[in-house]
Amino acid sequence: MAGRELSNTFAFSWSRHQMFYQCPRKLYWYYYGSWEGWRADAPADARLAYRLKQIKSLEMLVGETFHEELATILRRRPDPPAAVPVAHLTADMERRLLKRIRESRNADWERYGDPRRSTILFEDYYQAGVTQAMEDAALAALRRCVAGLASDPFGRRAFVVEKQKVVYVDPPRGGDSAQRGVRHGDILLYASPDLVVRGRERGLHIVDWKTGHPYAPNDAQLAVYGLFVSRRFGVALEDLTAHVIYLATGTRRAINVADGVAEATRAIATFVEDVRSRLTDPDKNLAGDPSRFPMTEQRWRCRRCVFRELCGRADEPAQAPGLDEP
Repeated sequence: MAGRELSNTFAFSWSRHQMFYQCPRKLYWYYYGSWEGWRADAPADARLAYRLKQIKSLEMLVGETFHEELATILRRRPDPPAAVPVAHLTADMERRLLKRIRESRNADWERYGDPRRSTILFEDYYQAGVTQAMEDAALAALRRCVAGLASDPFGRRAFVVEKQKVVYVDPPRGGDSAQRGVRHGDILLYASPDLVVRGRERGLHIVDWKTGHPYAPNDAQLAVYGLFVSRRFGVALEDLTAHVIYLATGTRRAINVADGVAEATRAIATFVEDVRSRLTDPDKNLAGDPSRFPMTEQRWRCRRCVFRELCGRADEPAQAPGLDEP
């Protein structure tokens, strides 16, 4: 973290919205209590919160591996159209996944003292560890998603259209966060669609590929992507279509972004008011009192929460979180 002047800026994203309304304390630990937890002289709770926020489940790691590798390939793809590079994607994703499973199994985060750069799996940290059967299932899930990508119209389109028609690819994690943020009134709005590609006739298509099981996506979430793309590229909301595509099953859903904007705008305004009312210094985005962010009363959520150790709720039986967890 050295060499960069960091500031904890108030922002909205759909994952923050979901997190806050499921458990305000979780949002506190993730965005406030863990701040500067990477520093050796940080308070013990901040250092622990910073470590815990890096934890992900094996299912989450599969999704992250798929999206990161696909985005890397798309950013580097040559100009001439080509087929989806199934063999290349599969080999690179499997190699990356196995490397990160080893990092967690060997507790490299502890050995090298850098939890951000070494994978920590929920199954290794809070449970009995990743078994060979779990590893095999994760590899199989990756392969199904690559196969689903190759058969998906937008998966093929990302590789066969002229490269200039691929307007946006999800930027690398840990890079310039400004690539994921736009101004929305007086706040930053963060979003990370997987792909934005030009339509055959007009408008833009926003694509969100999912690697998990289908669930009913919220139109407001897709509209948040639309607000981001509209402001980032100066395109009218009416000319944006958002697509959620579940690669393992081929299930898909599309909405006209403009249809969900009113709900998305209300959700943003409510979140801003509710969170800022709990800050001890809203102007500086400081939350000095964790008690103003109460823990959820739905104790079953604590089984799946990475902060269970900090909240004194580790007595709840641990259950690895799924991909729909904020």
